[in-house]
Parts: sequence; structure tokens; C-alpha cells
Amino acid sequence: MKRIEKKEAVELLRKDDLLELGQRADEVRKKLHPEGIVTFVVDRNINYTNVCINQCRFCAYYREPDSPDAFVLTKEELFRKIEETLKQGGTQILLQGGLHPELELDFYIDMLRSIKEKFQIHIHGFSPPEIKYIAQKASLSVLETLKILHEAGLDSIPG
Repeated sequence: MKRIEKKEAVELLRKDDLLELGQRADEVRKKLHPEGIVTFVVDRNINYTNVCINQCRFCAYYREPDSPDAFVLTKEELFRKIEETLKQGGTQILLQGGLHPELELDFYIDMLRSIKEKFQIHIHGFSPPEIKYIAQKASLSVLETLKILHEAGLDSIPG
């Protein structure tokens, strides 16, 4: 199977024909997976905080802890976003934030438990750096931290 040329890809994007772009992607999928099985997930990426001490060069989203734009979602804000997701047919949320210096393991446990108590939704969450940072702050191994987060309601992780 031949990749489409960069020029052709740019042209498809510029034409703003999402349907044609989707049809082209489906043609590729059919060639790669002719068995005819297609799966997808309707989900929402929820950034529970934008505070991060990592300062990755590629990230334009993070804020310093003392920034006036810094936030941590309240439970009410988080729940509203989940309700919106469910109303749109969503079955999963992706929880992501930064490496927040003031959030402890108990914050994550409480957030996960609160979501699971209120909603039937799959929680896909936390980037590998977030999990490693949470573990380090709690003086636990990554495996121990993952077990605790799973018991609190984390269903899966990205990657």
C-alpha cells in the first residue's frame, strides 16, 4: 500500500472536506484490516489541572503554580464535563493534567472514587510522567501507585 504524498494530504486538509478525508482513511483501514471489524470510543479529554512544573518545550498549555491562569477543576466542574460527555454518547474520559506540586495521592484517589460513585464511565487516565510523579511524591513504586489508582477507579492508562 502506498502512502499518500504530503502535498495530497495538505490538499485534503485545505479543502476542508472531512467526509472525503474520512473516506480515504477508511479505504486504508479496509486494506490493512479486511475482516470488516471497526471499533471506536466516544470520549473526552478532561484536563483536571494545567499546573505543571515540568516545563516541556512542546507544551503551550501548562502554567506555573502561581500563574493567574492556573487552575485545578472543582468536583462540580469535573462532573459537569462528564455529564456533557455522557449526553453526547461518551463512554470514556481521558484525565490528564500536569505535574502539580501541591496535589498528593489522596487528591487522585478522591477524584477517581468521586467519579465512579456518581457515573458509569470508563476512566482512562494520567500520562506516564504524571503517574511517575504521583508515585515519587507518595514515596511509592510506580506499580504500587498504579494498584492504588486502579482500586480507586482508574480503568486504563494511555500508551
